[in-house]
Amino acid sequence: MKTKHIIFVALFAALIAIGAQIRVPIGPVPFTMQMPMVLLTALILGSRLGALSTIVYLLVGLIGVPVFAGSGGIGAFISPSFGFVLGFIPAAYIAGIGVKAGQPLYQSIIYTYLAILVTFIFGALYFVFVMNVLIGTPVGVIEALMITVVPFAIKDLIVGTLTVMFARVLKARGILRITH
Repeated sequence: MKTKHIIFVALFAALIAIGAQIRVPIGPVPFTMQMPMVLLTALILGSRLGALSTIVYLLVGLIGVPVFAGSGGIGAFISPSFGFVLGFIPAAYIAGIGVKAGQPLYQSIIYTYLAILVTFIFGALYFVFVMNVLIGTPVGVIEALMITVVPFAIKDLIVGTLTVMFARVLKARGILRITH
């Protein structure tokens, strides 16, 4: 891996961490800017480096740096919303697939929507697991979806579309030239 790739991976991991600090608490799963930052990371860096950047973000948080939405450290595993953080890794990889050179806008948007869906699946299932097994508060899948996905779905689809367009503008203007 080239030095510039390492620098970009670290820079975008930091951007995801900053996005986590911009949050509005609306129940057990806060509204944050993590998702747009994860998507931007993947759309700029591509699938491999985008996923690596999210892994770096995850590891930095797990060693205790408070980069997650409201916390850091190994205790984050018991947070009902930690599944979303885990879902960022495959989501970044999937969104990054949608930015291969020459792909039309609609294809990038479809891959971005798939990435958001994967994050929602990881987040909702992990929420059910933590609430039922670790916390002992029974929650069904439908109830979990109503808490963790429904309030965010429209916002994330809109933000995902805008992030794709923003990343394309950045690339078209040559602001971030990263050869994979």
